[in-house]
Amino acid sequence: MLATLLSYVLLYKYPAIFVITFFGAFALPLPSGSVLMAASAFAVQGYMSFPLVLLTGIAGNMAGDSSGYWLVRRYGLKVLDKMRLGGFFSKNRLDGARNQIDKHPILTIYFSRFMTGIAPAVNVVSGITRLPYKRYLLFECLGEITECSCFCAIGYIFGSNWEYVSQLSGGFWVIILAGMLTTFVIGGMIFKKR
Repeated sequence: MLATLLSYVLLYKYPAIFVITFFGAFALPLPSGSVLMAASAFAVQGYMSFPLVLLTGIAGNMAGDSSGYWLVRRYGLKVLDKMRLGGFFSKNRLDGARNQIDKHPILTIYFSRFMTGIAPAVNVVSGITRLPYKRYLLFECLGEITECSCFCAIGYIFGSNWEYVSQLSGGFWVIILAGMLTTFVIGGMIFKKR
């Protein structure tokens, strides 16, 4: 699938990057991180503009995430009621989920941007609990800027070797997120003691 997507990137450049990152963020299992790495490697070779690759990737991801949020916020409970799943999302459960996101927006919204399989679920929960869009957008925006910058930087730094790094990226992100989470927890404990 990646080879097919990259052929579209080579043919259509930035619109292809936008569409791939949009649908990858919206809910489809597309390797948008690998596409950003490859496009950045193409930028090193002079075929594309690195700043435009980065901005297009951020814009596509943010548009996909926000579309998922608003779609679920507007129609989510109605669709679930028609599917007879509305009872699962009782007011108490929705309030509890919203409180968890409100208490820990960095852990839920920001860090989920690095995990392609989890981010759409966080968008759904944020939309269905009617989390204020400004709060959602702040952490979503910061997360997407960080995620896209990391993928693009890897492609730019490693150039033609981006494929090797892409194969290792799954474990790489787990290690980075575990380190960031550990730092966050330890910093929080030290801050509370003081």
